[in-house]
Amino acid sequence: MFYYLRLNMKVNSSSGLNATSTDCYFDFMVRSIYDKSKKVINANDKQKALISYLTGELIPFNSNWGEVEHVLIPIFMDKKAHWILGHLDVANWHMDVYNSSFKTIRDNSVLDTVEPLRNVIPHLLRSSKVLKFEPPEVPLYCRLCKDIPHQTNGKDAVIEDDAECSIN
Repeated sequence: MFYYLRLNMKVNSSSGLNATSTDCYFDFMVRSIYDKSKKVINANDKQKALISYLTGELIPFNSNWGEVEHVLIPIFMDKKAHWILGHLDVANWHMDVYNSSFKTIRDNSVLDTVEPLRNVIPHLLRSSKVLKFEPPEVPLYCRLCKDIPHQTNGKDAVIEDDAECSIN
């Protein structure tokens, strides 16, 4: 799904939206280098691969994060077996989080899931120097969006709708 969104964002410049996305492996790798108990980033060989996402080199039709305004990030809540969507607003330095099961999955669980992203993304952006400005050394501000369609069928297909809405 995100492959087609990236392709559409690259090819269809008439939309006026300057955006890209990651894939599920980005989220998995970010969580693997962040130690929640110590609140530290264990930079290792995965950091190079993560920076390849930011430079637009790792996945097809990806863009350099320094050349876009928005980045869509699929995020897996492994304790809940549920997908949510992160929408990074690069220029305004915050991330909107879309959870289609907000009536059954508590906000604290969502915030706990995105904590590694809030801390690792600024670190990666400073390390990679892809942005035209120096990112703040604080975690990303996250806003939980409530004005989205609610999931009623027990499936995670709503993340696709959230992603489509966020780029249109």
